[in-house]
Amino acid sequence: MKIVAIIISPGELYGVKECLMRTRLCLSFSISLAVFLHLPGAACAEGPSSASAKLPEAAGIEYLGDRMELIFQASQAWGELGKNAAAHPPGGAGAPLQIAGQTYARGLGHHAFGAITILLEGQYAAFDAEVGLQPCGGGGSVCFRVFVNGQLRFDSGILRATDAARPVHVELSGAQELRLEAGDGGDGIACDMANWANARLTRSHTAVRLPPEPAVDMAPFARVVTWDPNRREGARASRIEEFRAEDLFLETDLAARPDGAYRVPVSTNGLGCIGLQWLNRRALKELTLEFAAPAQAPAPNSVHVQGWQGESIWQGAWEPLAGELQADGRRWVFRLPPGPGLVQTHKVRWIFPASEPAVVRPPGAFTRTRWQTVPLRVQAEKPVKGGTLTVYNGEVLSVAGRAPGRVQASRESEGLDARGCAPATLALNLARPLHLAVRSSRPSLLHSDPTVLQFRLPTGSFGVAVEDLLTHDGVYLPDHGLYITRDPAPLTLAGYRRKIAAQKSILPQVRELPEQTLAQAMARTHHSAQREGPVMLSLACDNAKFVLEREGTLRFQTGPAPDSDWFATAGEIQPQFGAGPPATLTRHRDGGWLPIPVITVSHAGVQYRERVLVAPADAPGDHPARLNRRSVCVAEFVLTNTLAQPAQASLQLNCLSAGRPRKAARLAPGPGGYYAADEGGPFALAATAAVSPLEVSASDGQLRLAGTLPARAAVSLAVLIPAQRADLAARLDPARLRADTAAYWDAVLAPAMQVQTPDPFLNEVIRASQVRCLIAARNEAGGARIAPWIAAMSYGPLESEANAVIRGMDFMGHGEFARRSHDFFIHRYNTNGFLTTGYTTFGTAWQLWTLGEHYQLHRDANWLSRVAPEILRVTDWIIRQTEKTRRPAAGPASPGAVGNPEYGLMPPGVMADWNSFACHFAMNAYYYAALREVGHAIADLPADRGGRRSAYLLDRAAELRANLLRAYRWTQAQSPVLPLRDGTWIPHYPSQVHSPGKLADFFPGQDAGRSWCYDVELGAHQLIPTAVLDPRSREAGRMLDHMEDVQFLAEGWFDYPAAQNALDWFNLGGFSKVQPYYTRNCEVYALRDDVKPFLRSYCNALASLLNPEVLTFWEHFHHSGAWDKTHETGYFLHQTRTLLVTERGRELWLAPFTPAHWLADGQALTVRNAPTRFGPVSYTLRSRLADGWVHATIQPPEREAPHRIVLRLRTPDGSAIRSVRVNGRRHHDFAPAEGLVRLSPSRAPLDLEIRLR
Repeated sequence: MKIVAIIISPGELYGVKECLMRTRLCLSFSISLAVFLHLPGAACAEGPSSASAKLPEAAGIEYLGDRMELIFQASQAWGELGKNAAAHPPGGAGAPLQIAGQTYARGLGHHAFGAITILLEGQYAAFDAEVGLQPCGGGGSVCFRVFVNGQLRFDSGILRATDAARPVHVELSGAQELRLEAGDGGDGIACDMANWANARLTRSHTAVRLPPEPAVDMAPFARVVTWDPNRREGARASRIEEFRAEDLFLETDLAARPDGAYRVPVSTNGLGCIGLQWLNRRALKELTLEFAAPAQAPAPNSVHVQGWQGESIWQGAWEPLAGELQADGRRWVFRLPPGPGLVQTHKVRWIFPASEPAVVRPPGAFTRTRWQTVPLRVQAEKPVKGGTLTVYNGEVLSVAGRAPGRVQASRESEGLDARGCAPATLALNLARPLHLAVRSSRPSLLHSDPTVLQFRLPTGSFGVAVEDLLTHDGVYLPDHGLYITRDPAPLTLAGYRRKIAAQKSILPQVRELPEQTLAQAMARTHHSAQREGPVMLSLACDNAKFVLEREGTLRFQTGPAPDSDWFATAGEIQPQFGAGPPATLTRHRDGGWLPIPVITVSHAGVQYRERVLVAPADAPGDHPARLNRRSVCVAEFVLTNTLAQPAQASLQLNCLSAGRPRKAARLAPGPGGYYAADEGGPFALAATAAVSPLEVSASDGQLRLAGTLPARAAVSLAVLIPAQRADLAARLDPARLRADTAAYWDAVLAPAMQVQTPDPFLNEVIRASQVRCLIAARNEAGGARIAPWIAAMSYGPLESEANAVIRGMDFMGHGEFARRSHDFFIHRYNTNGFLTTGYTTFGTAWQLWTLGEHYQLHRDANWLSRVAPEILRVTDWIIRQTEKTRRPAAGPASPGAVGNPEYGLMPPGVMADWNSFACHFAMNAYYYAALREVGHAIADLPADRGGRRSAYLLDRAAELRANLLRAYRWTQAQSPVLPLRDGTWIPHYPSQVHSPGKLADFFPGQDAGRSWCYDVELGAHQLIPTAVLDPRSREAGRMLDHMEDVQFLAEGWFDYPAAQNALDWFNLGGFSKVQPYYTRNCEVYALRDDVKPFLRSYCNALASLLNPEVLTFWEHFHHSGAWDKTHETGYFLHQTRTLLVTERGRELWLAPFTPAHWLADGQALTVRNAPTRFGPVSYTLRSRLADGWVHATIQPPEREAPHRIVLRLRTPDGSAIRSVRVNGRRHHDFAPAEGLVRLSPSRAPLDLEIRLR
């Protein structure tokens, strides 16, 4: 979801609203501490109200609807949490709470999928409510669950809108946390309005006092730092501005003296400042500070204790902490109050007056976490000498019955504290099992202080969460030969291996099973809800757009209009078919892939058909595919009596002129029919020559046809709306315009890659997807520059996601489209040297990477020479940014120094909707790819004779990659390992430098409840297609295993519930569950030459988002987000080209991932004019499998010969190759079992006869 404003030409503003109002968008609502997200949604229709049910007041009863401050966190997949009202769109008022006809005065109006978390502090005895569904037009189904301290205490099962309220009563004595969950009932989240009616807590007469527990000081796990005490705010750059160097390191690390004390710096105005900064947010309870000398301690009333509140460690401001300060001589204790108002923060600081630097003991910090003692056992499969074990967020109590030793470490070591030594760090010698007891945090919804065992072994570094050891039999890492369990171990290592022997991860099973087909994916993966939504029509890259709603309303503009107001001011033709609601409504395409939607409605024996197209209104000339041809929209209505007797038929067209406010058009008869006019004159013609025997009438903007249709008779009416009013006088023939439309699009696609597969439906999707990208685009400067919009009517040409459109079209042969699109963005490089159109600065990297690939495909040196100065200006900007982070936080410059793991990386920023600044690994990988690709490209330019500039960029790219990998390993070493379905565990693959673990735990509820998906869709797997990580590495394979085993089966956004995903993992897995095409797993499978996983992801992702009625892609599931989302379309096109043709270094592979059934007997596959880095290539495969052979013809690229051409043949029966003849001569370079034929470089056509066994 994006909110942007993009100026694309003087006087013309592309203002893109939040999916406008046409996207039927549903979004999450989340409260997390002081962060409130208010996001748009669409309300469900409410049922009638009835008598209100209100419980009498009672002592000690607290209704949650009246005590919203008790709610620590709330999230839901649509709308806002209703306070004594139903869930509702942001900013609106919720309807009264209702369940099965009963109205409730109090309660919480929730929506699945979501959760409400309440911190109890042991002060409550019980929770009660009545649960059920709010009346809603779509029905809905919800599972209500109640968890206490993480344990399930109530499960309603599936409730539907017709079910009576289900009472809930849960005992809470001594409980710390209450979690109310509303889950999807298995049919998507439409109308899953979950009411917690009369939700209330009963306070305990006497608060249950928990047994005393030793507290663990969290300060040793923080950096001890100082800040400018006079500066309250954080970074001053927005998401679309350059990050200022002076805002990068707001803090300065303080070095401990030999005695462990710290010298507190004093500002010029006499203020001392010292504090703590963590990676995790901490739920603070108590802070301590002790001065070395009582005389240095100022008066307590002059002290300020502040916490950081904001979206990230850079964004936000210092706020005073509420609490009580107690001073006992030189020791201060600041206690935060219990109950509502919980503070979670990354940073705290003390500010006090000082005339000279004071000396203080290490600050202390205690949190609300409760602690437990956990005995643990660490065993190596083979003796391991060397390495260390550090306990993070915890303490080592004993090691094999003795006090733990400590090892000293330098500040440059990974994951160490600012004191220069690692708390509870043990030297390891795993010649035999290690037994130790640790003080560990108890599991909590706060995820504030997770205790992690951090191992640094010769084989690598990683963390193990103690919570995982408590909930699993063990954590087994075969890649590192380590097995960690509770002590005594629930299972021996041998026993654990036997237990998991039969378990398998997803990918090995995918490779064993029959491959996925698109037909199966459309039957099992696709959900019919994706058939909803409008479709936009226009000529290619034209600025005159028309939108057709599914029920038949046609929207248009009769003059220039800002895109932000397009729908609000659009004119309309609203058809009403027959005298009542339609019995059926269907939609299909006339011409398969052509942008000619047809809506068919049946009513009382009469079939009403509406066909809409946009055709060129001028002569084709010598260049029929040229931009900015005049266009006309034609809406043809055909009324057919399907009965054997006469039938009454009627059609009413409500005509509204464009403008604000819209007005009824003036209708008047004229030559050829009725003209619709506004203040500017006629803008549309309704051609009525073929409507007899029906009568025509017009008044108040309504054109009506009515009368009796003879049996089996049909009449027609055509409405023409030209983009230019003058074309109304051209007397255009509606019948001829259909043929002109087909001829026009054939001409537009003729220069591009031509694909004919044995799958007719896929053929239509491939051609239609190119058309959709062209229709969504606009142009400027007379067509010299193309604005590649990322959705038909939403967002505009975003500098980031637009590159998926450019890349997809480029690799499908639309090089001119790609070049003009790059010119569009190059024209927008700002004076600083980066690119933004109002969404991110990250698009700078993506655009340069895409531009470099474009040059490799086409080698247009003249164009590159022309734009090189601007491109190099941007690469200079990138390099300047990386130099900003080379400034150390303290001490000498040192990569990876404590407090500066982001050394040499790009400054923090955003990648998509989430506004929290971070040092994303994926973002830095894209910048690396940008420098690398530009470096390779400019080596071809005469201006770079000697290759100095190219070598410089490649060197800086290599430096960025090295710093990125160092930071990645630094974060990975501290992150808890992750489980696979086969029972083994793997090192984490973190997404952000300062977040060693799951983002959902570090940032719960952020980005409308989607923070978790940044570990998936924009996570570390992006380091593989950017060539930071080796795609063939075991690490890459393990990453994919976890994504398939866990991430791709998680709860989907708006659809694909986790329970259903698990039951049908083959068809409902293989794609991520928020915005699948952001995830480049399909591309990674291609890089790994993993055929069956590639095909499964290709088919399943396509089926999950495709609208088969009009061949457009949705942004999200369940017709949510933007319709006709060409960002997704572009990714699909690139995957399609990869399926058919791909480069691997200096090799050119043909048919690398084609489905085996495409070579069934009698089938053929044709690919013509496919662009490659060597030049265009064409080939044809024809199967004569019944006779035991396949015929292939190849026209190799002529611009540059690849070192080798590799043809892959995959047959339904897995036949091996027996012999090959090339141009009539025997050929011996082939791999029989693998189905590979290797061909030497050639520019001459190749004719192959391949015999099979």
